[in-house]
Amino acid sequence: MKKILITGCCGFIGSSLVKRLIDNHKIYGIDDFSSGKKIIKHKNFKFIQGKCEDPRIFKKIYHRIDYIYHLCGQSSGEKSFYNPLDDVARNLLTTVNLLEFYIKNKCKRFIFTSSMSVYGDSKKTRVSEKDKTTPKSFYGLSKLCSEEYIKKYYLKGVNYTILRLFNVIGEDQSLDNYEQGMLRIYLSQVKNTEKLLIKGSKNRFRDFIHIDEVLNYLEEAPLNNKAKNQTINVGSGKKVHVRELEKILKNNVNKKFKTFYKKSTPLDQFGIYSNNSKLQKIFKIYAKTNIKKKIANLVKSHSI
Repeated sequence: MKKILITGCCGFIGSSLVKRLIDNHKIYGIDDFSSGKKIIKHKNFKFIQGKCEDPRIFKKIYHRIDYIYHLCGQSSGEKSFYNPLDDVARNLLTTVNLLEFYIKNKCKRFIFTSSMSVYGDSKKTRVSEKDKTTPKSFYGLSKLCSEEYIKKYYLKGVNYTILRLFNVIGEDQSLDNYEQGMLRIYLSQVKNTEKLLIKGSKNRFRDFIHIDEVLNYLEEAPLNNKAKNQTINVGSGKKVHVRELEKILKNNVNKKFKTFYKKSTPLDQFGIYSNNSKLQKIFKIYAKTNIKKKIANLVKSHSI
């Protein structure tokens, strides 16, 4: 039974990963309840409430950890614009603290969930891991800086896998967040206000990927030698425009709602989507999915 540390264990991705791994591994989870409060009760799970910005939190871990999943952090580009100090603390400082913990405890693999935001508005809308990274937001910048720290810690003995997640969606996302995740923001608005406020052009687009696929890659990552010390795009490889999302919402919710447009959020990306050929080569489990159908099914599942 491997011993695993998962930061951000109460959030959407973190709690989903805990559920996936908990029957076969001993898991320590750290969370500060900033974006989720899903505490899973299980004999193999030890929950620690606190912030990874504070290195003293790791003194509460009494086993030698095999794998670290670093999922916690501030994940809103809009929030990072208005509070960059919080973004640096929750994204970059937590990463460095965890890397130090890895070294002291002689862990085996550091799995970091980075973001498509590191690319910014690339001249190539279909981006690969070899393309230039020019983040627009402070959030994207802190994620890219975290990646660079991880790669430098390779010289200290850290083996890593960096997964650049595109827009992760899933049925378990709570609909009370108006600042992170385009689809979740839109669903939250329609459910709670009966209005759809779109910031920026309806021609913007995103690459959405379902949580079940992301969990497959996260689960396999620490055991996959091809993924060792690699940076990998995790996206569907398909682009979905804002105007298409609006249409899917209108066709799959029962509520009538009005759509309003206003200027875009400061430093928001217009749109990129993933070249995921590296993902397909490295991981055994790769599923080609109809992402628009998955989005429609997800909208229906909320019974709005």
